[in-house]
Amino acid sequence: MLLLVLALQRPGVPPDTPWSCPASHPVKGYLSESGRRIYHLPGSAWYEEASPERCYATEAEALRDGSRPARSPVPRQRTDDLVRR
Repeated sequence: MLLLVLALQRPGVPPDTPWSCPASHPVKGYLSESGRRIYHLPGSAWYEEASPERCYATEAEALRDGSRPARSPVPRQRTDDLVRR
């Protein structure tokens, strides 16, 4: 019962589907494999691939829920760039 009350007090809403949030709450939040809460903003890298656990109306709302922004992917150097010619 306590978990239900706490879940109802959390910012955000549940996702519409396993891959999408309601239009009113487009920020996708989820638990990472390490157990940290992170979020993706629309248009950011990996946004479309992220499966939300929680959806937020704003970035501020995600932060209030203890989430942190997802890191931008680090560009990988192509191996053919490493070969000297």
